[in-house]
Amino acid sequence: MTINEKLIVPWEYSRWITLSSFLFMVPSAYAYYKQLYIYFIISFLTSLISANYWRKASHSWRRQLDLHFAKLSFVVFFMNFPRVTYMPYIITGYPCLFVLANFYFLSGKYFAKKNPIWLKYHIAFHFLVMIEQLIILDSLSSRVGL
Repeated sequence: MTINEKLIVPWEYSRWITLSSFLFMVPSAYAYYKQLYIYFIISFLTSLISANYWRKASHSWRRQLDLHFAKLSFVVFFMNFPRVTYMPYIITGYPCLFVLANFYFLSGKYFAKKNPIWLKYHIAFHFLVMIEQLIILDSLSSRVGL
C-alpha cells in the first residue's frame, strides 16, 4: 500500500460522513424543482464528490477533488447569501453560518488530535451546509419568481 492509498480515516468512521455527504442531494433536488439548474449541478456534484472521497478517505486525487470542489461550492453559494432578504431566513441563516464555520473548525481541530468527536462535528457541518443551501435556494427562487 502506497502512502496515497493509506486511509486517513477508517471505514467505521468515514461511512457516516459518506452518508451525510448525500444530505447535499436535498438542496440539489430542490434546485432542480425550482429550475435553478446551475445550483442543482453544483450541489449534485458536491454530494457525489464528497461521498466518493469519504468512501475511501486517503491522500489521493479524490481528496484533492473534494477539497477544491467543496470550496467552489461554498464560494458560489456564499456569494448569493446577500440575496437572502426574508427576515426569518436572515435570523436563522447568519447564526447558522457562524455555527457551521465553527463546526468545520472544531472538526479539523479534533481530527488532528485524533479525538473521535471530530466525526460528529463534521456530520453536523454537513447538515448545516444543507440548511444554508436550502435557505439560499429558496431566496433565489423567490427573487426570480419561480
